[in-house]
Amino acid sequence: MKTTPCFDRRYFAERLERNRELAAQSTNPAIRDLHLEYVRLYEQLMEIHEPA
Repeated sequence: MKTTPCFDRRYFAERLERNRELAAQSTNPAIRDLHLEYVRLYEQLMEIHEPA
């Protein structure tokens, strides 16, 4: 998977943190699970783009 220069680690980190916050605030288990899935996906993207 390739990302464009406009999506850097900072972007992924911000989205990851925001989805963690939304998951913690959610009272609906289905919505919470969706936010946690986004957290998992953003973590994977950040691992792929870790500097060597």
